[in-house]
Amino acid sequence: MNQLTSCCSLTSSKSIVIIDDEPDICEMFKVVLQENGYSVNTFTNPIVAFEHLLKNPDKYELVISDYRTTYLNGCELGTKVKELNGNIKVILISAYDSIEDNKHNFELLRKPVTLQKLLDIVNFSLNNNPIPLSSSARLDEI
Repeated sequence: MNQLTSCCSLTSSKSIVIIDDEPDICEMFKVVLQENGYSVNTFTNPIVAFEHLLKNPDKYELVISDYRTTYLNGCELGTKVKELNGNIKVILISAYDSIEDNKHNFELLRKPVTLQKLLDIVNFSLNNNPIPLSSSARLDEI
């Protein structure tokens, strides 16, 4: 049974795209988010992910991407996503404390990412739910 706590009550499924070079990370994030009511598509190639987004520009509310991916880094992908649909939110995952080319000031989720942290920031980003104090009192520390 899922031990993660979700602070949101979803009335309709919100759609998310996850991009990470590691298929296991994609699958783990997908399972947790789907268990909490989200619709999730995962990709290990950011170019394939963007091609999917081009065909479905209004389907997704959130893109979560590892910053270091082959062919296209997370900021480059996020910029293309924002040009396609400015309403899609972008979260980058990185081991770095900051990212120089983050011109759009995308939300940065620092590694290591616990599943609870992931769920908290997704709930906050998509539902404007407060982040539980047990996770962090400040969004930039999640």
